[in-house]
Amino acid sequence: MKMMKMFISLAILVNLLISAGFAAEVEIMPLKDIKVGMKAIGKTVIIGKKIETFDVEILGILSNNKVNENLLINGNSILVKVSGDVIKRAGGIAAGMSGSPVYVDNKLIGGVSSGWVMTDHTVGLVTPIEEMLEINQYPVLSSVEKTFETVWNLSEPVVINGQTITKIRETEVCVDQAMKGEAIFRKVAADIFVDGLSGKAAENFKSRMKNRNIRIARAARGDVSSAETMSVSPSAFEPGSAIGIQLARGDINLSTLGTLTWRDGNKILMLAHSFLKKGNVGYLMTGAVIHHSFASVQMPFKIGAPTEMLGIITQDREKGLAGEIGRLPEMVPVQIDVIDKDLGITRNINFQIVSDAGVFSMVLESTILQALEGVIDREGDGTALLGISLDCANREGERYSFRRENLFYSRTDIVQSLINELTSLMEMVIESDIEEVMPTRLLLKIEIEKKRKTVAIEKVEVKNSSITSGGILDVDVTLKPFREPVFVRKVKLSIPQDIGKENLVLSVYGLNMRIEDTEAVTDTRESKPARETKADENLPHDFDSAIRNWAASPKNSDLLFQLTVEGDEMKKIKLNGKDQEIQPTNLIVTGRIDTTLTLSED
Repeated sequence: MKMMKMFISLAILVNLLISAGFAAEVEIMPLKDIKVGMKAIGKTVIIGKKIETFDVEILGILSNNKVNENLLINGNSILVKVSGDVIKRAGGIAAGMSGSPVYVDNKLIGGVSSGWVMTDHTVGLVTPIEEMLEINQYPVLSSVEKTFETVWNLSEPVVINGQTITKIRETEVCVDQAMKGEAIFRKVAADIFVDGLSGKAAENFKSRMKNRNIRIARAARGDVSSAETMSVSPSAFEPGSAIGIQLARGDINLSTLGTLTWRDGNKILMLAHSFLKKGNVGYLMTGAVIHHSFASVQMPFKIGAPTEMLGIITQDREKGLAGEIGRLPEMVPVQIDVIDKDLGITRNINFQIVSDAGVFSMVLESTILQALEGVIDREGDGTALLGISLDCANREGERYSFRRENLFYSRTDIVQSLINELTSLMEMVIESDIEEVMPTRLLLKIEIEKKRKTVAIEKVEVKNSSITSGGILDVDVTLKPFREPVFVRKVKLSIPQDIGKENLVLSVYGLNMRIEDTEAVTDTRESKPARETKADENLPHDFDSAIRNWAASPKNSDLLFQLTVEGDEMKKIKLNGKDQEIQPTNLIVTGRIDTTLTLSED
């Protein structure tokens, strides 16, 4: 709650700070007026927040040959060579310079997008501002664009460092061997800087991002003065300013860096290429401080950190990112409390994730892994009690809430069992086929210990001498906890009056049929016996009912009783007025025993 109040206060502050607006009408130079040999000036930040300039020379105009047959990736690009003290200090065109604006005679021609890998880092590509401005016309629709390799043709061959170039291949991720007359350029997207994730959790996040032009790097502090890291007014951000894009903020920080290309009032364009290429989005836009720029054989890169919250990134497209300063995105507060009962250690993690379906699940999985392994400091077996409190809302603002506790055991990887449960829940919410729903708050409380807390069903005895319609069924269930003495659970089950003379089958079971060398079943929707699967008419037709059914469904620690007609197991007989009698325990119930019952004559 404290974190949410702080977030709201900062949002109010941002709006107050930009009340004066940003008035800077920049003249645009159309691509048709750009000529080879023109001299230009670029703007970027390579240390702190200070905008510096570098020299640019136009080497050629490129056009897409459309070999990828993707209409979203076409148009033109500008081949440039950069120079000057700033470029020397940065080591060339560096990752993090994406979007650095380039001007000819004070007219904006576009933003730096790519650099030449493994060779001359002073040669790169600029995305024309005319094509970046088209992003502002995109409708507000959810979409995901695929990653493509783009091939650019030079109108005339260019000789660079003695090499004649006729074609440029611009790639997102892989760097293959170039063909004769061809140069390979890579988009200068900054690394995603990770603060709060390490080890297996960081590797998990990296694997989820493997198809993106992103390299995971730990956030670091550099030799930057306190004056250069201080927050500044949003109205002070201008083309050339360092900008951060955040997916998570708080105890866990996931962010990348770029450069602001164009601003008109509160509207901005940046990066000059895509980030995650997800179309209409809601990322958090922040200021950024650059700690240092490193030279590299493959490609130079900046390291830095996000600073003050500025606004929202609304479009993530092939030609760049669009956003708005002063309007902050929806963020989902997440709190994870982990207790290791063996070590007596408790850890609390609080952060916020952008309210984006794909990003939310991806970030949540890695952060839960970090929270758990950061506390228990081990891998392998264990028992865990997972408490979930989840609030959701649909597009119309209707809100849903539910709470649930469940017990889990795994012989091999208890952490993965919990992650499976939570990712299954997020899939049910975010990918609901009933309506569009997103989490608005998530609280997790996890108590974990190495002790195996399971109980097996050993025997089921029906104590009645005769069984009649409308009678009471007395059942003794013998249960054997792991490495502990057996005990008997006595249960009375009311049989309804309106049943025929068929033989009945009493099933006593737990959701986990057995404990194997794999994690215990974590999704109760998949763990129920096949006889419980019915036609679609019994499925909920609104999200509220679906989530409540899930929250109230049997748990791994429940001892379950079910009565069916022998030979027709789809035909259930009510027990205590319900399709299924649930007897809670404090252990994970395993096994199943079926007993045939014969009704006595009245």
